[in-house]
Amino acid sequence: MIVRIIYFLIPLILLPDAIVYAAFCHKRTHAKPWLRLLWWLPSAAMVVFSIVLALQKQFAPDNSCWIKLFIFAFALCVIPKMMFAIAVLITRRWGKQSLKFRRSIYAIATLVSVLILCTTLHGVLVGPKELRVTRLSLTFKTLPKAFDGLKIVLFSDAHVGTFNHGWERFLARDIDTILAQRPDMICFAGDLQNTNPAELQPLIPLLTRLAKQGIPVYSVLGNHDYSGYYYGTAAEKQKIEAQMIATQKEMGWQLLRNEHRFFYSSHHKDSIAIVGEEYCGVGLHSFDKSNIRRATAGIDANTFTLLLQHDPKTWRTRILPESHAQLTLAGHTHGGQVSIFGLRTTLLTYTDDYGLAESHGRYLYVTCGIGGLIPLRIGVEPEIAVITLHAQQ
Repeated sequence: MIVRIIYFLIPLILLPDAIVYAAFCHKRTHAKPWLRLLWWLPSAAMVVFSIVLALQKQFAPDNSCWIKLFIFAFALCVIPKMMFAIAVLITRRWGKQSLKFRRSIYAIATLVSVLILCTTLHGVLVGPKELRVTRLSLTFKTLPKAFDGLKIVLFSDAHVGTFNHGWERFLARDIDTILAQRPDMICFAGDLQNTNPAELQPLIPLLTRLAKQGIPVYSVLGNHDYSGYYYGTAAEKQKIEAQMIATQKEMGWQLLRNEHRFFYSSHHKDSIAIVGEEYCGVGLHSFDKSNIRRATAGIDANTFTLLLQHDPKTWRTRILPESHAQLTLAGHTHGGQVSIFGLRTTLLTYTDDYGLAESHGRYLYVTCGIGGLIPLRIGVEPEIAVITLHAQQ
């Protein structure tokens, strides 16, 4: 993970240090080598830490505690110097003649640094442990009356490996919350693992509880559930994908890979279609395994169709024009994981990055998921979505 940004990360660590050092410390430490060493020590440690993470054999460390530590260290050692470097540049440009102006800028830099540090601490230590239950009701003309009041629980992006190493109780709470909704069906929109299905082994008993209650669990694979984030030979990658598929079947989940199932009413007189489309990503590190025509083949145009797709981008580009799915459920974006006054980085690349979208009576719901490879949540709580369907009278 770090290796993808290492050439950007190292200058980001060192450049603010150099600016602040030249402005405040050069004259005071030039005659004392040990003071220069002391000044550069935190940044040197951050560079070494970054390189060690970049040299990991796999995409991310098996123990997510290392990622948490890196985020905290970055907020503690790098962010304050970045703020003061910006302050130095501002005062040199506009504050040469005003001591009051310079002091005000440095005070603001100090305040912003403290706020970012406290927010990051909360985002690492508290944010990922929270859970919100989002409830919404949707009405459809084509939904058979036998399914009026059908309750669906949607969750996504569990990234179960992040729940290992002391956070297992939070996944257990999430499972309990899902079951407490007493749903008619459970839908999982992908990204069960971080990089390797071995992460799931300690937590399979928890995940198996969903299907053991007699509730059908429909799932699709997310980009992390394939072998793209596992570094190994072609044979090892193939084995990894096969293990993920086998594990979901072992848990009693109905994994849909460009295919569909019919969900019948209690009297088997009416049915709706549950379609699972494989991952279709857009971007440098994405790939496309989707085949919506194969996934929907044999479904009558008048049949109410619920479609699962990990990446919501395909809703407008493929699902709307190439299918008649009335409701699409997706994840993938994590809602950006960080939202400041409603501003999320995912808004830059996604038209529908989080929440409900509608087009001519057809709906998309994008959940922000319950987990993440990077254990950080600021302003975007992990969620499960409870969606109740109603037939238009």
